[in-house]
Amino acid sequence: MKNVNRFFLVFIVSLIVACSHTPLGEVEKTAVDFSKAIYTLKLDEAKKYCTPNGAKLIEFIASNVKEEDIDVLKDAGDVKISVIGSTVDSGDSTATVNLRISNYLQINLMGGKSTIEKEKEEKVDLVKVSDKWLVDLHK
Repeated sequence: MKNVNRFFLVFIVSLIVACSHTPLGEVEKTAVDFSKAIYTLKLDEAKKYCTPNGAKLIEFIASNVKEEDIDVLKDAGDVKISVIGSTVDSGDSTATVNLRISNYLQINLMGGKSTIEKEKEEKVDLVKVSDKWLVDLHK
């Protein structure tokens, strides 16, 4: 009987370890790091977390950032980003991370003044490319 109990204990522990080996930690870290880079205008760094098409969009944003935007950001303090929830879709090839972003710069690309906003929720979509999670800005 002791052997059966040990077997089940080992089985349960193995099952828990196997189930906890999901890419959520990597997915969430990528989404948070990308968002932190975007909202602090470290756009070259943000491109590293994106698909090639996403990197092109980041380059467009970078071409529209003004010195005034950087000044507003410097005066605002730290951007705060927290994970609300995340899911990895079947097959572990796509994921979504929901974030709460506080004290962030809202850039006005139409020529108006950029402002610091209090808080918003943002959905970040990711795809797995060559065993690496990348932000997909075209979903």
